[in-house]
Amino acid sequence: MNSALDDPYFAKTDWQQRVDAWLNDPAHADAFLDGNVQLVRQIMTHADSGLRMVINITAYALLRFLADRAYRNLYESPQIGGERKQPSPERLQVDQMLGFGADAKDYYFGAVALGGTGVRFYGEYCMVIKPLDVTPDTQVIDRDSYDLLLPPLSKHSGHEVFSRIVGKWANDVVPMLTRKLLPDLLGTNRLITTGTVSEMILHDQEFVEVHKRGPISSSSIEEVRQSPDEIAMEARIVARGNAGFPPTGVELRWIAQRNEVVRALEAEDLQYRIVTLHGRGYQWR
Repeated sequence: MNSALDDPYFAKTDWQQRVDAWLNDPAHADAFLDGNVQLVRQIMTHADSGLRMVINITAYALLRFLADRAYRNLYESPQIGGERKQPSPERLQVDQMLGFGADAKDYYFGAVALGGTGVRFYGEYCMVIKPLDVTPDTQVIDRDSYDLLLPPLSKHSGHEVFSRIVGKWANDVVPMLTRKLLPDLLGTNRLITTGTVSEMILHDQEFVEVHKRGPISSSSIEEVRQSPDEIAMEARIVARGNAGFPPTGVELRWIAQRNEVVRALEAEDLQYRIVTLHGRGYQWR
């Protein structure tokens, strides 16, 4: 019976070799493929608009972060919703599978993004980490680490699976993402754009995970991004109020907290942007 790890995607080679093997397969011949692979690398590595580590966070947690000037993981017992949180048994298990050992408390999780507003499931505000704060040896894996607890990956030993999906920021994140994107680039019959690459890299809750070792402070933040969706929601509440439909107490509190976030970001002199990313973007620079 075939194993999930028998797929060439999980080959016991480095990520660039997996990219090369895929491109050299005659079954993947495509007139636009070489050009698109070149564009993907160019887009990802652009100094101003290239790949970033991002962390999504709720409004309450962002206000706490700005007040404390320190981002806390679950090992530091942060207060969330009025309660002190601790890592779950599943989190403890996954952290051991990721090779953290006794140093798990020193790691902070994020995702790889190219523009956009991150994994909004974890919070509506997207904190972008400065490139210099992500060291070259920062660990990345090609998926949400909780996937290690689910079939078919859970049917294999943790070390065997982990060794096939791990990499380092400097050497592996670009080929790792390129290998992830290759099947979707096949047969496009057109050159890819920055917006499309951004969407393919981080789609819904499907992302490449980053494990940053060492603290994250307010000085680590390049900018804070937010989706236009929240702005549209706020505008709708205001418009309904102007039309004679008073906001509910929940809506008033939501707007007040958003205003508090803006004031706190301005006090810290942190750049705050409403982000959309479409079109060819930076690919021709």
